[in-house]
Amino acid sequence: MEEVGYLKYKGSLVEKGVIDARSAGTALVGLDEAIRFFNSRQSSEYAKIEYEIPVHIEEGSWVAIVLSGAALVGGTFALGYVKKAGEIMAENDLKRIGLADVFKKSFSALSDLVKLAKHTGKSKDWDLENIVWRNNNKEVGIYNNAGELVFIEVEHIKWFKAMPASLMPKMTDPIRENRTLAIGINTPDGFEEQEVNNSQKHIFSKTEEDEDFDEFIFPEIAHGDEVKLEGKLTRGNEQSNTVGFEYKGHILNCIPEEGNIVRYKPALFLRCIIEGSAIRHSKKRLNPDRKPTIIVRNIIPLAMEYQNGLF
Repeated sequence: MEEVGYLKYKGSLVEKGVIDARSAGTALVGLDEAIRFFNSRQSSEYAKIEYEIPVHIEEGSWVAIVLSGAALVGGTFALGYVKKAGEIMAENDLKRIGLADVFKKSFSALSDLVKLAKHTGKSKDWDLENIVWRNNNKEVGIYNNAGELVFIEVEHIKWFKAMPASLMPKMTDPIRENRTLAIGINTPDGFEEQEVNNSQKHIFSKTEEDEDFDEFIFPEIAHGDEVKLEGKLTRGNEQSNTVGFEYKGHILNCIPEEGNIVRYKPALFLRCIIEGSAIRHSKKRLNPDRKPTIIVRNIIPLAMEYQNGLF
């Protein structure tokens, strides 16, 4: 069973591999949420299925190791995980990508986030104006205050900008004077670690500005993404020229790319498919909105019914 990466706490406070239950629980929730978020950025299909992330705990220090060989785990977990993930991968382009590769890329992004935050002293709002490109513009070099560069995958930077602000603090919260966090990723040359000590913990702390991110909805939909969503048109407002779209239990605000919403009259109160692009910076230039707004190009009713007094 392959070890993809790990979250570790080490130091004199965890010499025997013991950590308090609150810290352990918070850290594992943060790790689980971070991996799921980065998985969904690789493919939105991972946001559509229920799956579990296999973790093995070791002593010595306190280590949570993420495993890729879910099929080797016994019981209903393995059957459910492999069946659901396998069905999704068989039906989509994911069949060309192994689960181990998906998890590794997610750990690579998490490692890059720690590296960039330590390099700049900030976990967001990096200076992306004065930058250096390399590797056919697949990597970007970001300066710190000392004029030093660190190179990060451009794809990862896009993911970071849409990442809920609450994820990293859950993993850094257990850090103490004698308890250091390490994020490790398995590479061909062995495990590579990014550490965060107590003096660096503040870099990942939430601010009052971040509080609205606790319920960041649909993180798999980033600013600028092209979307094709199935749901129900629930309302129309001619004055604001907007419609409401119920999607997975949430109402998304939708604005036509051009023209008036009256042309969508036949689709109101029906299940339909909505096509367009997402925006998440309508209120704040730097921080994404909790819910995406959809700029609509087309609405396709899935069933036609006679509608009265729609708007």
